[in-house]
Amino acid sequence: MRILVAFCILATFVAANNDRSWTTEEGVKIEIIKKIGDSKCKIKSQSGDQLEQFYKLTNKEGKVVGSNFGQKPYTFTLGTGQVIHGMDVGMENMCVGEQRKVIIPPEQGFDEDGDEVEGQGETLYYFVELKSIFRPNPGEKWITDEGVHIHVTHQIDDCDVRAEAGDTLHQQYTLTLEDGTFVDSSWSRNRPFIFKMNSGAVIPGMDIAMAGMCQGEKRKVILPPDLAYGEKGRPPAIPGNSFLHFDLELQKLIRPGKEEL
Repeated sequence: MRILVAFCILATFVAANNDRSWTTEEGVKIEIIKKIGDSKCKIKSQSGDQLEQFYKLTNKEGKVVGSNFGQKPYTFTLGTGQVIHGMDVGMENMCVGEQRKVIIPPEQGFDEDGDEVEGQGETLYYFVELKSIFRPNPGEKWITDEGVHIHVTHQIDDCDVRAEAGDTLHQQYTLTLEDGTFVDSSWSRNRPFIFKMNSGAVIPGMDIAMAGMCQGEKRKVILPPDLAYGEKGRPPAIPGNSFLHFDLELQKLIRPGKEEL
């Protein structure tokens, strides 16, 4: 009887331990340091979620290599290759407020030049905390008469006011070329780009791309060259005849004569 009781206690301990630490198929070792109870954990991170993350990176001896604790959190979309593969794996199925130790093997990390590779580099020792989860609510896709491609990546279901001529917009954006080359982002400056719609303050395609947006809405848009920088481009960053790919967010909409929304 005593042996049976001891076995049950040991089995319970092992199950609890496995619930707090495990090794993934990719070889990433994960240990939950601060666990969030089910009653407080409304959603868990999954591929496609936009995460805000605090991290501390150390070497094998525990010396801090880099950290953003006490600073602005790092923002990325999980499972899209915006971070090293080991971090995509290590941040899966987390609750807001959860803290983990994540040990990433060399083949899931960086090489000595800081580039993501397979089979090179060093083991990475991370302590991470998930600050927030944003889960998109995808909407429609269409092409305007002018040839602007629009995909609503996060729609606002209860929207009473939509952007129109004369409105002042606070816009966050990331701009890349057709081959994925990064050009510019307002996020890197930590402040939105502010302009009045249909006032000539932006390239023509942007007025079209933002028309009808709700505050909080997000879109992916593609602007053809004739509605962007045309044959000349904007050297050196934007070659001539470039299609511009934007990720857009309307953070604030101000309508003349009305209070801010």
